[in-house]
Amino acid sequence: MPPISSDALVLRTNKLGETSKVVVLLTRERGKVRAVAKGARGSRHRYHSALEPLSEVRVGLYGRHGADLYRLGQCELIRSAYVYGGRDLETALTFSYYAELLDAFSPEGEADEKAYRLAVAVLQSVEQGASSMVMARYLEAWLLRLHGLYPPLDRCVSCGSKMGEGGREYQRSARGFVCGRCGVASGLSLSAESRRFLDQVFREPPSALRSASVPAEIEPFHQELIARHLERDLRSYRVLRDALRTATS
Repeated sequence: MPPISSDALVLRTNKLGETSKVVVLLTRERGKVRAVAKGARGSRHRYHSALEPLSEVRVGLYGRHGADLYRLGQCELIRSAYVYGGRDLETALTFSYYAELLDAFSPEGEADEKAYRLAVAVLQSVEQGASSMVMARYLEAWLLRLHGLYPPLDRCVSCGSKMGEGGREYQRSARGFVCGRCGVASGLSLSAESRRFLDQVFREPPSALRSASVPAEIEPFHQELIARHLERDLRSYRVLRDALRTATS
């Protein structure tokens, strides 16, 4: 039996030598790890479609605990991302964005059961017919919240007073929403509709938002928070945006 046995999501793969790959996995038991998949390339590769990005697999990993690079043994496919991620170009590109986002927010070797369950729930919702773009906003919001980066929606970050049912004004210097008494907003404003959408995101499972309408201002607001945290833009997001602009032009 391998030292580590865990369910996992494939985040990405890189070529290694003539026949192998390095696989980056988000595991339920150990967080993000890297493993060498020997014989994963070529016409008779041993893992078949199990190493497609965002496929859910059950893996056996060999190596010392905390190693920089494990060896991948067993890799049993639980759910293929190709079946629902390849239904159209928008979904395929959005799945690439999911994978890069999860990779960027997952530290090496630190188990995060909540992030793993979040990712699986989002993928299952898309499989069941939810909009991949709605689920992108859901995944962004929760990853930011789990890392302590999403500002509270109900209280002023400056004075702590409870805010009402209207929209929200973001102040970049304070990294939060402020009430009218505590200064002028220096970032994006969110409408009351956006606040209601976010309230639902943080209260309901992703399956409850399958047919939700996402206010347009949510996306740039999330991207500002993500870019500030990562100190860079995600390449997959730029590709997705360019593809959608081209499709609608």
